[in-house]
Amino acid sequence: MFLTTGEINRTYTIKGIVSATVKKTLTADQLDEVDNFDDLYREVQDILIERAVAKDGEGIIAVRFEPQIVRVSVGPKYLMLHGYGTVIQFPKR
Repeated sequence: MFLTTGEINRTYTIKGIVSATVKKTLTADQLDEVDNFDDLYREVQDILIERAVAKDGEGIIAVRFEPQIVRVSVGPKYLMLHGYGTVIQFPKR
C-alpha cells in the first residue's frame, strides 16, 4: 500500500475516496505544541490505509491534508487533521 500526494503514470481503476479526521486536545501545559501535527499525520495515514484496504485498493493518490487549530472560547485548544485521497487498484496482468 502506498500514499502519494501526486498522480502516477500508470493505468489504474478508481475504487473510491477515503477520508479520516483525528484530533488532539491540548491541555494548558501543552499549548507550546500547537504546531506539532507529526503524530496526527501518522494516525490519519494509518486510517486511510485501513479504509483503502477495505476497498481492495493498492494505493491512494492525490492525498491531501488539512490541519486546523480549533479554539474553544473557555475550553482547551484542539489540533485537528483531516486527510483524504483517491483509492486505486492496478489492472491484473
